[in-house]
Amino acid sequence: MLAKSIPLCRRGDAASIRFRMGHLAVVLGTVALLCASHVRADIPISVPLFREARVAWLDGDLAKARKLLSQVAQSERIPAHHRQEAAELLVDLERYGRAGAFRPPQSFPRELPDLDPPVKFFVALDGNDENPGTAERPFRTLEKARDAIRHLKRTQGLPRGGVAVLIREGRYPVQATFRLTAEDSGTPESPILYRAAPGERPIFSGGIRLNKFRPVTDRAVLDRLPEKSRGHVHQVDLREFGMEKVRPLVLGGFASGRGFRTYPVNELYWNKKPLQLARWPNEGFARISKVSDQNPIDSWAGRGSASGPIFFPDPRLSRWANEPQLLLYGYWFWGWADSYEQVEKIDPKSGAIYLRKPYSRYGFGADRPFFALNLLCELDQPGEWYIDRDRAILYIWLPGDPDRAEVELSVLEEPLLVLEGTGHVRFEGLTWELGAVDAIHVRGAKHCVFAGCTIRCFAGDGIVFQEAGPDGGFEGTTDCLGCGVLSCDIHTLGRGGILLHGGDRHTLTRGNNFVENCHIYHLSRIDHTYTPAVLVRGVGQRVAHNLVHDIGSSAFRIDGNDHLVEFNEVFRVVMESDDQGGIDMHGDPTFRGNIFRYNYWHHLGGWERAWETDALYRAGIRLDDGISGNLIYGNIFYRASVGRRGFGGVQIHGGKDNIVDNNLFVDCMAAISFSPWAPKHWQEFISGRLDRPGIDRQLYLSRYPELARLEENPNANWIYRNAAVDCESFFLRDSRANFVGPNWVGTKEAALVVEAPGNFRVREDATIWRELGFRPIGLESIGLYQDRYRQELPLEVIRSGRAGR
Repeated sequence: MLAKSIPLCRRGDAASIRFRMGHLAVVLGTVALLCASHVRADIPISVPLFREARVAWLDGDLAKARKLLSQVAQSERIPAHHRQEAAELLVDLERYGRAGAFRPPQSFPRELPDLDPPVKFFVALDGNDENPGTAERPFRTLEKARDAIRHLKRTQGLPRGGVAVLIREGRYPVQATFRLTAEDSGTPESPILYRAAPGERPIFSGGIRLNKFRPVTDRAVLDRLPEKSRGHVHQVDLREFGMEKVRPLVLGGFASGRGFRTYPVNELYWNKKPLQLARWPNEGFARISKVSDQNPIDSWAGRGSASGPIFFPDPRLSRWANEPQLLLYGYWFWGWADSYEQVEKIDPKSGAIYLRKPYSRYGFGADRPFFALNLLCELDQPGEWYIDRDRAILYIWLPGDPDRAEVELSVLEEPLLVLEGTGHVRFEGLTWELGAVDAIHVRGAKHCVFAGCTIRCFAGDGIVFQEAGPDGGFEGTTDCLGCGVLSCDIHTLGRGGILLHGGDRHTLTRGNNFVENCHIYHLSRIDHTYTPAVLVRGVGQRVAHNLVHDIGSSAFRIDGNDHLVEFNEVFRVVMESDDQGGIDMHGDPTFRGNIFRYNYWHHLGGWERAWETDALYRAGIRLDDGISGNLIYGNIFYRASVGRRGFGGVQIHGGKDNIVDNNLFVDCMAAISFSPWAPKHWQEFISGRLDRPGIDRQLYLSRYPELARLEENPNANWIYRNAAVDCESFFLRDSRANFVGPNWVGTKEAALVVEAPGNFRVREDATIWRELGFRPIGLESIGLYQDRYRQELPLEVIRSGRAGR
């Protein structure tokens, strides 16, 4: 079959042509000139030079290819990423000759020096803090090992090569935070290492193990249970396990009037899998029937109420009215703004549910989704549970034999580990689990690294680099520098994975923090939106080679400047909330210089029913509300845009100066979509941006010269060298303000070799090479890699993810 590129032109009729998969063969059966415009001065000269160089290379004229690539590499008038691409292609040309024409970009895994400190202390479950901490007579606690290092520093100083704390196998109950401060720092020459003993896996647990399950016999309790549950539900008295009191259940969410942060909550786990707090409906959402006319609010999406009540006429409300701490969770007005609302009272006759202040910040609208939570009267299936918080009694419909399972309740209401002002400390091979809040807080640290560790089963976030404040922002000005997370597994969390903050936006000083080779999944269980696998803020962080999946909202949230997100594989994210992206950026046109390259985005929100849904506003990469001056280059988007309308694999909302170059879109509803802004709206939005606190106007104009023309050409982005394969549309909702170079539209037969579902490469005889000067993108370089911390890859997860299950 024949495919055709869109020649260099400003976006016009060519991009409005829709290539529906069912009719694509007919459209491509003839050669049609899609745009007659000639090369524009707005398109970098490197674009046609790359095309000429690729043709020469494929034809064996290596001298010509070398000359053209050298011209690109040495020019200062073209985009920096093109100069880098040309330099890398020249290396491949010299090293591999003609065979290098199809080599994808190579990555360079991070290697930490293997530490073997001359001084070692040992910790073991059968140790004693009165011991000297030797292998034969180990300490019992980390606190004692920490204090021994402090004593060594004061009396002798740290030896060259540093100090190691080797921790033996076992489950260490944690009843209070283990804290390290500046006093506990190492140095570049003498680092401090907390490491699992060779071949062993110590676990630090903030939970308790439960047993002593007894059938429920209390008639009052049985009467509250659904009839089908009686005889199946057991109870356990938490006071027998040291819990005299259980805190009231208070939760938040992004739109909560109580603030967006971690709230302590006890959770029940069965063999490390979270069980469901009793809810209705058991899956999915119900819908509000209507909302009150009191305190009306209006928006382009319709009318709502700022306070309720909401109406849900249903016979079950007569049972709900007797529940003491009923919560309702919902997307009350917008598909990206969730919150938990406390119930003040219920009127079963009218179906009115009155909510307690503070209300959701965006109000309530009719037909919005919600579910009810924490109801003993809805405990109706195996695995559901409920706590009577006044009596400290837990009720559960056991999903199996508790004598053959680990049944655990998260208890500790503070992080298991906190670093404050600490430097040159590394943690290797340790596991933290079962906390009722966040796992680890790191504040103002320098060169502290977590490698080969596991963080699992927490109600809050995994690792927070610089502690979040009450409003969800970051307090203080102390930055983390050179810190990172390498080859760790982070999963089963109530909120996000890693919050990575460092560098200084005022001075554009880089933080050089990183998240690399981590497997991050099953997040956002409690707070469903804006709790990504990695939230990046500040300047100059790197997120690379991670495998991220099974998240209701975004995989990555990026705020700030000069961050690099590369070689990540992301699937089954943005599965619930709407108006989101696998990467999400929002709201500040001075967030510039960020690079998103060589990532694989696939099977994103709604892909299972791609054509059953009218509108799904979910993208692979989403630049929202004026985000400008960033690069999207060399990514693969497969089933990353679904629904009959909504977002493309890339979505740009109101921004300008972004470059979308050399990306491959496969089986997407649209490759690239836009939500253009009117000039007046743009001018109002950018007014005074460079004079705001935290921005050095002259520095930003020097680093990002295009800011001098911020007012000009709203909605103008650069789109070239992209290939859309079996996509319904190439562009969606374009303003015709964009600068568009050659882009290619075709079918899998014309473009790809499909080796397995979700695993493919561009055919060596595809016209994409000659028409675009396309650079190869290699799936084999994307995602997790093996190192000394990660000996085995979760191949079954990758394969099932790529196949879409």
